[in-house]
Amino acid sequence: MFTLTKILSLFVYPLSLGLLLIGLSLWGQLRGNRAAAGLCTFLALGVIYVPSTQFGVDTFAAPLEARYPAFTPEELPNGDVIVVLGGGIEAEGKFGRWGDLNDAADRVHAGAELWKANKAPRIIVSGGAIRGSVTAASRASELLERLGVSSGAIVLEESSFTTQEEAVAIAKLGDSSNHVLLVTSSLHMRRAVALFNAQGFKVTAVPTDHRVHKYPGAIPGWMPTIEHLSTSTAAIHEWVGFWVYDRLGRFEPVDATESSSD
Repeated sequence: MFTLTKILSLFVYPLSLGLLLIGLSLWGQLRGNRAAAGLCTFLALGVIYVPSTQFGVDTFAAPLEARYPAFTPEELPNGDVIVVLGGGIEAEGKFGRWGDLNDAADRVHAGAELWKANKAPRIIVSGGAIRGSVTAASRASELLERLGVSSGAIVLEESSFTTQEEAVAIAKLGDSSNHVLLVTSSLHMRRAVALFNAQGFKVTAVPTDHRVHKYPGAIPGWMPTIEHLSTSTAAIHEWVGFWVYDRLGRFEPVDATESSSD
């Protein structure tokens, strides 16, 4: 199911959708339907170009990040536990050793910062093994220890592969009425907060990995860039993911007795 979901999600990504439209355009050309081929080509250019510009980032990513600006630890309340969601560290590369930090790695550093500021006595790190045998939680735990967090303060949740599974599994680790300092990327925070609220947690959002730049860069905003496309793609993933989860009722509060019997 996890693999199927990942494959299906490719069809809402600008690059994948654009390539699909180009393929349909070529098929239309072969069938002699020039009008349909031209329309598919035009749509493909728009689907790839718009998200690759600053306009695309401002349209798709900025509204999500504006909901969750960054705060310093001193501005945040104390909680019962810090939860750092998985996804910040890649599996080891073919020619690598440990695993590279990616665009979401700030969440691990933020978790360590909160713990050192005595905002909560424990840190839960989550995530199963998507590639290889080492779990995302284990990688995050190792990095937290490198950053000075005591190993005794770290709790691993290593069975989940999606955000919903993370919320459910963490609820089973202890009292779901706990006040959670939830650490994840700002683009991802809206969906994550809704899923943890559904499990009964009181949630304080601790957003990281903000990708919408405050100042313009050297490249004009109308010019397409890989960075803009990547940011817009991540945002589109979240808009679609939130919509799907909402339609499936994943944000509805879960009955405590029902959850504990799963």
